[in-house]
Amino acid sequence: MLRSILQHHQVRSIVSRPTHYRAISTTLSQASQETPGTTDDTSSTDEVASTNVDTAAAEEPLKLSRRRRRFHEWVRGSGSRYARSSEGTTNYLGETPFPNNPLFQPRPPVTDAKREEIYQLYASDPEAWTIRQLAVKFGFSLKRVEAILKLKASEKQLEAQGTALQHQFTKGMERYMGANQPASLLQEPLIDIFPNVSKPRFKVLEEDADFTAKDAADALNRKQYTLLEKQAIAAEEAKFEKTVFQQGDDIPSTVDNSKKTTKFAIVDTSSQ
Repeated sequence: MLRSILQHHQVRSIVSRPTHYRAISTTLSQASQETPGTTDDTSSTDEVASTNVDTAAAEEPLKLSRRRRRFHEWVRGSGSRYARSSEGTTNYLGETPFPNNPLFQPRPPVTDAKREEIYQLYASDPEAWTIRQLAVKFGFSLKRVEAILKLKASEKQLEAQGTALQHQFTKGMERYMGANQPASLLQEPLIDIFPNVSKPRFKVLEEDADFTAKDAADALNRKQYTLLEKQAIAAEEAKFEKTVFQQGDDIPSTVDNSKKTTKFAIVDTSSQ
């Protein structure tokens, strides 16, 4: 009984599906036959609309941001000399690459040809051409010569392993960084001179011990900062008073209040 019901349901579903699909396809074909010129009208309308949009986009100027406008103004004005780099110089950097730090004036890099010459001299006779001899000959510091030799040794090792080096890129960067300068401009001291500063001092304290500013001054064998500040203020005040006295200004005299002869009297004026 159950099997007969399922078979009957399957037959109904199989019969009904083609009919449903046939109805949909018939509807689509009728819609296309009833409006033969609708597609052409729609396509022509779309073409006209797209043409109008393109014309409006071409006529409307591109809006630049304020930062972009200021950049274009700077390039047309004072920044025009930076548009193209000068040969062998750093016209976009100058002597001070950081304007807010004028004390930072880095030296230009050494050319690859000069570094190769230093390495070949050292490789020919390391005992004769020591690092100090090379530094004296080329006018570089000991640290720079040592770094050049280490980098060149690594470069030769890479070449032996078959690694291709970017020599053209190196030449281009040397041109932009101003490496092709006379050797007289690259004179450096043999050693770096640092100021003589004292070594840090340590003092072992208990975890709950009090350590004041006076204790720190005693440990460092120095005066307290507050005392130094008071002495500096007193010295400035003494200097100011001395300057005023030399200019001939009137110095107020002290008045002895104990010798005053003025008397005060209380008078009752309510009855008058």
